[in-house]
Amino acid sequence: MTSVTDPTVILAIGQTLVITLTLVVFIFQFRSQEKAIRESAYQNLLGRYHEYILSSDSADSRMLSRLFQARSGSSTKPSDEDVAVYRRLMIAYGIIEEAYGLYNRGWIEEATWEQWDAWLRALAQNPSFSMLHTATAGMFDKEFQDHVSQVLDSMKPQS
Repeated sequence: MTSVTDPTVILAIGQTLVITLTLVVFIFQFRSQEKAIRESAYQNLLGRYHEYILSSDSADSRMLSRLFQARSGSSTKPSDEDVAVYRRLMIAYGIIEEAYGLYNRGWIEEATWEQWDAWLRALAQNPSFSMLHTATAGMFDKEFQDHVSQVLDSMKPQS
């Protein structure tokens, strides 16, 4: 029979305590690091949003023009004003998609997502938004595009 005062038992208890403390420290470090990553992702999103709000309209209009001509099946070249609207809407669409991804991962709260979704609904009132959504089918996250489709459907007048 071994005693608690036996050096082997004391050493085993000590090793168990050290391993347990090490695991606890690693768990807290991991949680802290994960929280920092989440906060950084959201701060990057806010940075993109602020850049969007403050940006000027100097885009490669030829690329957007070709995209919308190809996707809409129209041979008519969109006006420079239309291309500028599409550009701004596409950037906003991408920013909101990123917010949707963070929301789906649980990295932003419901109330925060509702603010982003309110912006989406405001943008969806622009007649060009529906065309943008159709033209970019398959270019963005499918779940997000399904959500946008639901938003657009909910805005159609009921018969």
